[in-house]
Amino acid sequence: MKATAHRGEIIKEAIKASGVAIGIVAEKVGVSRKTLYNKFKESSIPYSFILRLGEVIHHDFSQEFPHLSKSVKKEPPLPQAQVINNLQLPFDSEPDEAPKPQLSSPAEHESELVLLQRKYIALLEKFNELLLKTS
Repeated sequence: MKATAHRGEIIKEAIKASGVAIGIVAEKVGVSRKTLYNKFKESSIPYSFILRLGEVIHHDFSQEFPHLSKSVKKEPPLPQAQVINNLQLPFDSEPDEAPKPQLSSPAEHESELVLLQRKYIALLEKFNELLLKTS
């Protein structure tokens, strides 16, 4: 998918396809109907909002935004890390092309995947805590 995809149009079509009423979606996401309709006009909606919307309408946006893939298995929670005061989440901007690490053995690949999985789960847990605090 192109980086120039209109995110508002994508979420509008996903909501329409879900069959869930706009008023219910807006309420569960924590915005007004008017705000949600205004989001449809925006081309650069934060990915954190898109993820939350996906949870509400039971839609996996990883087809439209591959870097938002949720194919990570649940592992035991990690110890609490330091609190980040910046509310801009790393995935709210366009994904950067990260340099690929030079791994030589399958064991190194597996340990790298486990590390990334743990970081991802920790980020999701922080995100859920933030959602609970704001709702």
